[in-house]
Amino acid sequence: MVAHLLWILAIYGIAVALVHILHARRHRGGSPNRRSRMHYELITSNHERQVEWYLRALSLYALLSGTRVRVTVLDDRSDDDTMVIVHRLANLSGIELHVSELNSDEDENKGIKKITSESDEHFIRIDLRIPSEAVRIPYVQG
Repeated sequence: MVAHLLWILAIYGIAVALVHILHARRHRGGSPNRRSRMHYELITSNHERQVEWYLRALSLYALLSGTRVRVTVLDDRSDDDTMVIVHRLANLSGIELHVSELNSDEDENKGIKKITSESDEHFIRIDLRIPSEAVRIPYVQG
């Protein structure tokens, strides 16, 4: 019985080592700055019940996929604690979080220009005021 458990642990250890070796080989050619970056822009308005889950889902996605994730939260005059929760999660691991207020409808179209964008970024704008948009966040279901 003990011998079988030792074999299982040995095979598991070899599998883990193989995954790490293949991952290192895949990323050896490029510098960390050359990896692609995902930039999510979340437009919120009274989302205190969901915003923590959305940010934690993006953090989990960044940590599990090894992708650099930048999140910009644009708040559209929330009356609840949405911004308090966002500011509390500012040091969430795996994501680079930026917060600003969405002042008017004309700013909505220019919101991303407040934060400089890198050329290797994949930009995704998600308007959370439209409930069906939330499914575009990794690990969030409708």
